[in-house]
Amino acid sequence: MRKLVTVVFLFVWTGSLLYGQSIETILQRFEETTKIPSLQGSFVAQLISPSGDVREIRARAYQKFVGTAQTNRLFLFDHPPTVRGTGLLLHAFYDGRPNNMWIYLPAIRRTRRIALESSGGGYFMGSDFTYRDLIDNDNSQLDFERLPDREIDGVEYFVLRARGRTAQDRQEHGYSFIVTFYRKDNYVIQRREFYDFNDELLKVLRAEELEDMHPYYYPTVLSMENVQTGHRSVLRVTDISTEDIPDRVFTTRYLQSN
Repeated sequence: MRKLVTVVFLFVWTGSLLYGQSIETILQRFEETTKIPSLQGSFVAQLISPSGDVREIRARAYQKFVGTAQTNRLFLFDHPPTVRGTGLLLHAFYDGRPNNMWIYLPAIRRTRRIALESSGGGYFMGSDFTYRDLIDNDNSQLDFERLPDREIDGVEYFVLRARGRTAQDRQEHGYSFIVTFYRKDNYVIQRREFYDFNDELLKVLRAEELEDMHPYYYPTVLSMENVQTGHRSVLRVTDISTEDIPDRVFTTRYLQSN
């Protein structure tokens, strides 16, 4: 019996080594590599139609992690003139609390809450990013599966498939499942595939450029392509700062005053 147990242990242990990192380790290393405590900058989003027409959105963006269970984000839009002065505030939670999102509309000088509980929350300012895409996943709502490692253009990746544990979780995320490619050299997400509720590929997210902000990495150019419509969005971030952002910035009062 002892010999059998030893053989089984060696088989499992050897198999783990051959297969590489565990799911938990990959997710933890990704968080350690990309979880910058405080971050702000400017971004330009280009919305590119299938015919090649381009529309631009410009905004200032702020992000701050609060403990281990909350991320706050604020977007203040400067362009086009039709959205100048519009603000978007997000509070994302990873401990079961519902996420909160507010939008300030300067035309009516009012702030209203946006519901994220259905259809992934709708699309972000007409881009190919949904509002839900802007919120980090609560991994407690997801089941992860390790897929075979991949090599693309000479870069090796760990590949994980994440699927909402319940139909409600999947509805809130807006996808049937997501396949994510983590670089083996730095654990940054280089590619993410989003599948619709027919399990067909809907969108592909790519990190086009990364900035080394030791000990962190940050994607300064992101593209999101809707492969079903041919529409594409490219997001470029500049003027990045990691200086601490006061908590008052992430309040509805501040949202309305800027």
